[in-house]
Amino acid sequence: MTTAVSTAVSTVRVILDNAPKGPTPLISAIEALGVEVLRGVWQPDEALLARTDACLVSFYDCLKRPLEVWRLKRALARHAIPLVVWNRDAPGYMNKARWRLALLERAKLIDLYASHALADGRRFAHTQLLLQNAAQTDAHNLAGLRLADLDDPTRYRYDVGFFGTLDGETYKEYRARAQFFLALAQRLAGLGITHTFIDTRQTPLSPAEQRDLIQRTRINLNFGAGCEYGYALGHGLPERCFGVPACGGFLLSDRRLHAAEAFEAGSEWSEFEGLDQALARIRHFLDRFGEARAVAAKAYARVMRAHTYRHRAGEILAAIDAWRAAHPRVA
Repeated sequence: MTTAVSTAVSTVRVILDNAPKGPTPLISAIEALGVEVLRGVWQPDEALLARTDACLVSFYDCLKRPLEVWRLKRALARHAIPLVVWNRDAPGYMNKARWRLALLERAKLIDLYASHALADGRRFAHTQLLLQNAAQTDAHNLAGLRLADLDDPTRYRYDVGFFGTLDGETYKEYRARAQFFLALAQRLAGLGITHTFIDTRQTPLSPAEQRDLIQRTRINLNFGAGCEYGYALGHGLPERCFGVPACGGFLLSDRRLHAAEAFEAGSEWSEFEGLDQALARIRHFLDRFGEARAVAAKAYARVMRAHTYRHRAGEILAAIDAWRAAHPRVA
């Protein structure tokens, strides 16, 4: 399935960003497209509202601060300004109470709801958009290499690798991941397959160290996501699913429901279900290095063509443009 990316010039000029953790890669990409972003404005005056085109709010503020969000929504509505949310914690919503989620669905505070996973049937807005994660190309890139350089089998240090949170004792949402990698490590060791699984909460890696590890590992794995705690099947694609290909690395992922919206199965994307199949796929690609590199090259091209945060900025701005066209501002 091909991902459509808007190339039209957006009419959006000013956005309020009320997300609590500072500029995200998406916001930085929006700014790079020439949009003015004002942060932390919960009580905009009429002059600011008159020149504002959209307001981004954290999904969790809608749950934790509903009255404040409702007051902001009323002010925005007077000027036909959409209240926009991008939620990367679906489908688990970081274990929030179901009654809060149900109430937010009924309230329809959100005008434009974007999420990396939309398969659970919840509707928090009339307008909903699948907005996948993407590659942060300032951090994840070829780092001066060519894809052809990565076709040299002698450059690799490890057969299999993963880095991310692996502390299942402290963080219950990562327990299944920790158990998977512990069991896989034992199986790989028994077969003499070299591997490195790094818990980045204990051993943080800089972007340069991440790139080097990806580019020195034949098979880079993805398994699980904290936001999916309680769900048997992966929904959205974690950022690593775009970052690994952006570095030219070969990615082997657990099954992801939304993978078909991002990559072509087989030629750009390889996946597994369960430990036994993961091991079988690992052995398959270790025996077929050229096949793995061909998939990596096509995945890299797809990411550069459609899955950077600049692309995501274009998608969300196009969705805002469409909403504003359907809800014209009255002079």
